[in-house]
Parts: sequence; C-alpha cells; structure tokens
Amino acid sequence: MISKQFLISFLTALSIACLLPGGESFAQSGNGRTAGYHGNVMVTDHLGVFVGLETSHGYLFDKHNWLGGGINVFVFPDTNLPTYMNVFVDYHNYLKERSSLVLGMKAGWSHAFNYDNGGVNYKNGIFFEPDVGWSWLLNSGKGLSIGLGGTMIVPVGERSTERKVLPLPKIFFGFEF
Repeated sequence: MISKQFLISFLTALSIACLLPGGESFAQSGNGRTAGYHGNVMVTDHLGVFVGLETSHGYLFDKHNWLGGGINVFVFPDTNLPTYMNVFVDYHNYLKERSSLVLGMKAGWSHAFNYDNGGVNYKNGIFFEPDVGWSWLLNSGKGLSIGLGGTMIVPVGERSTERKVLPLPKIFFGFEF
C-alpha cells in the first residue's frame, strides 16, 4: 500500500525538481498567470482516513478561468479496503492574478476496485466536488496551493449502502505548473 509519508515525499521531491533552474521547460513562466496549458499535482486526505494523489491538466483562458480534466486515486493505507479512482472535468476561478483565493468545481465518474472488500461500499458513482483554496504563484510561473473540498458521491448501480449521497470532506496540498 502507498503510505501518506510516500505521497508527501513524492510531491515534495517533484516540487523541488520543478523549482530548480531549468525545471521550467514544461510550464508557463513569467510574472503572472498566462493563458495556455497549465496543470497541477495534489496530495489529498479524505476524512483523515484515506489518502490520494490527483492530477489535472487543462487550459487557462485568461488570468482567471481554467478548465481541464483529471484523474485521482485514493486508498486506505495499511488495509485491504477498496481503492477508488475518479475521472473528472475540473474548473478553477482565480480571483486575482498572483496570490489568490481559488474557487473550483470537479464533476465526474468514480469507480471502486476490490469492491468486495468493504469500506465505502459502492462500485460506481457520479461525483461532484466544490472546493475553495488558496494559490501562491511563484516567480517561476509555478505555484503552490492548499484547500478544502467537499466530495459528494452518488452511487450508481451495485452498492451495499442505503445512503443516496456519500459526503467526503477533503483537504489538499498541490503544486501547479
């Protein structure tokens, strides 16, 4: 199983490598948010119980509106409980050009692997995730982010829960490029 320590170490190493001189070849650079391709990598924690890794890639249309798509995987460390994967459309609105409050929304499809092992018992679902956070744009054009989200999963088809919506609070730490 992937541990929280491994995920945090991986994200830290990736962030350091991208911030080193010469590490900006795959991202926008400059003094502000520029239109074009941008992406992010995040470490997530749902309810303090399971951790995840998430990435989104898309297009910044102006200094404020970003639209992309992404994938995330989250696991219950040190157990045999299911692993979950989400595929989604992702939207962010940066209220300012540099250091900014960010409002976002994800919507997509959730799937559970090893569904028979128990846990949050659904096999497939539609999910929505509004989030709010803060993004710090660095001089290299890359950035760091932190935020809170509220994942809401509506199970579809096979499930062993009577709940119609599964709410999952989430905190995330990210690197933007």
